[in-house]
Amino acid sequence: MLSLVIPTYNEAESLPILLPRLQEALKGIPHEIIIVDDDSPDGTWHKAEELQAFFPTLRVIRRRGERGLSSAVVAGFKAARGEILAVMDADGQHDASLLKTFVETVQVRRGVAVASRYISGGSTGQWNMRRTLLSRVGTKITTLLCHLSVHDPMSGFFAIDRSLFERIVPHFHPRGFKILFDLLMRLPRGTPVSEIPYTFAPRAVGVSKLSLRVQWDFIFSLFALFFERWARVAWAFFLLLFIGLGIFLSARAWNLRLLVLNPQVRERAKLAFESLSNTEGWLISDLSLRAVSQTRLEMIYHPHGRAPSPAKCIRVNLDYFGWIPCDAL
Repeated sequence: MLSLVIPTYNEAESLPILLPRLQEALKGIPHEIIIVDDDSPDGTWHKAEELQAFFPTLRVIRRRGERGLSSAVVAGFKAARGEILAVMDADGQHDASLLKTFVETVQVRRGVAVASRYISGGSTGQWNMRRTLLSRVGTKITTLLCHLSVHDPMSGFFAIDRSLFERIVPHFHPRGFKILFDLLMRLPRGTPVSEIPYTFAPRAVGVSKLSLRVQWDFIFSLFALFFERWARVAWAFFLLLFIGLGIFLSARAWNLRLLVLNPQVRERAKLAFESLSNTEGWLISDLSLRAVSQTRLEMIYHPHGRAPSPAKCIRVNLDYFGWIPCDAL
């Protein structure tokens, strides 16, 4: 059975137009239609309840104190009884005739079927240049940041196998109005995703919900999902960096351990620095210790920021503070 979830907010005028189209498109397909309404001020939930008398497969869920398309879809999926779950908008902009193809595709491949505007045969319809550009740019950014191969990851018209959704839902915390890319980010590797072309139709009644706030919510959720997805990689990188740095510093600390453990060596090392500075004219700040033993120091002399003079390694005898190059025999 197909469970078609339709999230609504102020769509009371759209339902009497949409439901007859769905009834025609779903002839011969066992189904239920679930309206999930966010307590619309225009009484969409009430209108849907009135229409139940004419559409016996219609169910209505009225949410109070909750708002958001993505969470409404999840609420509908959880309440659904079908083995195939689908979602579409109530405004008539999605082609209801594709639902049969959705059912056939998911039954065969047991994955996800997506209605796409951006594959051959698909179109954004009558959108103006500004909206088309914004959608294209948003889609490109989404696919690049999230490494998705789907051409239209922000489509609001798709279907998914119920068992697949149930595997995802424990880790699924949808945000905003673009539930599909949230879902795609959590699909198990190798899940089949089929794209079906469609043309985005103009809205018949009502007004678009694509406000500036909705667009900002999408941008925020996109980057939140990106960092969530790559958080483990980042943690692994910093952990390896921390371990490498720890090994390097531990080796350095081991070579210099006598400066802490042996007061006599520490005092002799201090005198060696002062003697080299006085006899050779070297600045103490140009000397750095590399290793310490009971009888000698190994250090690097590097005159920072002055005449071109390469760094050199020297060994200093702690008995008389004389020095020789490290590579001397």
